[in-house]
Amino acid sequence: MCLYFNPEKVKERCKDPTFCIVCCRNRDDYKVDKHHVCEECKKGTDGMPRRLPAITLENGKTYFIDERLKQLRNIKNPADFIDF
Repeated sequence: MCLYFNPEKVKERCKDPTFCIVCCRNRDDYKVDKHHVCEECKKGTDGMPRRLPAITLENGKTYFIDERLKQLRNIKNPADFIDF
């Protein structure tokens, strides 16, 4: 997230559906998801790390797929993980 904005300003900017909180730009050229991250930033272009894919299991919990650690990590509680 852009370090130059204070939280109130970020909240105000997030009212715009084309604003990306990663690259801090209004993106009319790329689709922006409900979390305010544009497609370009999700892919990890422009020297930014890519966003980890997420999956929701039958138990209703959502996990990040961490290929490096070979684990599924809960998005709300990183201590909750499942080894591959």
